[in-house]
Amino acid sequence: MKTSIAIIGAGIAGITLARALAPSADVTIFEKSRGLGGRMANRRREDFAFDHGAQYFTARSPAFRSVAEDAVQAGHAGTWPRAVLTLTETGLAPDSRPAERRYIGLPGMSGFANGMAEGLHIRKEAAVAALEPAKDGWSVTDSEGQDLGRFDVVISTAPAPQTIRLMPEAFSGHAAMKTVKLSGCFTLMIGLDASLDLGFEAARIEDDVLSWIAIEASKPGRPERMALTIHSRNDWAEANLERDRSEVQTEMLAALKRLLGYDFSNATWLDLHRWRYANVEKAVGEPFLFDDALGLGACGDWCLGNRVEAAVGSATALSELLTKRLQGA
Repeated sequence: MKTSIAIIGAGIAGITLARALAPSADVTIFEKSRGLGGRMANRRREDFAFDHGAQYFTARSPAFRSVAEDAVQAGHAGTWPRAVLTLTETGLAPDSRPAERRYIGLPGMSGFANGMAEGLHIRKEAAVAALEPAKDGWSVTDSEGQDLGRFDVVISTAPAPQTIRLMPEAFSGHAAMKTVKLSGCFTLMIGLDASLDLGFEAARIEDDVLSWIAIEASKPGRPERMALTIHSRNDWAEANLERDRSEVQTEMLAALKRLLGYDFSNATWLDLHRWRYANVEKAVGEPFLFDDALGLGACGDWCLGNRVEAAVGSATALSELLTKRLQGA
């Protein structure tokens, strides 16, 4: 009988880990949301489309570059933008960072994750809330106390603060997880009836409130309706995480008016999303955490850094350890 493994979270780390382990184990992914991809998320509202999480990803290692290019060939990913500018109160300027190939999911950002997840056993809208010792493994239950099954090994790919709450005190990775520092972000989504030529597809913003703006219609595979996605600064979001949402939205709109000269407060569509764990400020500094005696582990971008590729690298490293463990079982 194959070893049974539960993976908590269907973000890129969870999907990468499941893909690697599926040939040699009985793997189930539990995802609390309806969609896959974690922060590689998209939202559709009234014929507007927004990538309201990660805006693109890069692939600097040969292994992940191969995965990304395979996704492009399969139609699950494309490239965007042609250039990233810098927006300040004095206008637009070229980005000073080195140019590199940037990828996005198709037809929305989650399309990349959906393509990677084909063939995997995923239980959506299943929020794992507790792990209890069971005979030779762990019993997994959801937030309503429903039994989700018994597993030999459980791996959490949720953000470190959520994984800390889930793992038993005996888990050897607690001290390392407590060193992780994450920051939040607010995403403002604006849908307009009329098109605007703002002079860019995407821009980093130098401002006290805002950090990024994207023209969604400039991305391949997206609807043509004019939609803007704007991210706040992470430090500003941290200082305002518990603030009234309408006040946050008003201040972000005011910053946008100051930068672009447009008042979007009466736009056809306005929405605000709060990401409590959006950015890795301080990572664990090792690829993954695994307690062999308990059969419990954790991985994710927060182990290595702040990029999609960090999540892939973390999950890949843990999968290599677990595969050796499975082969020796």
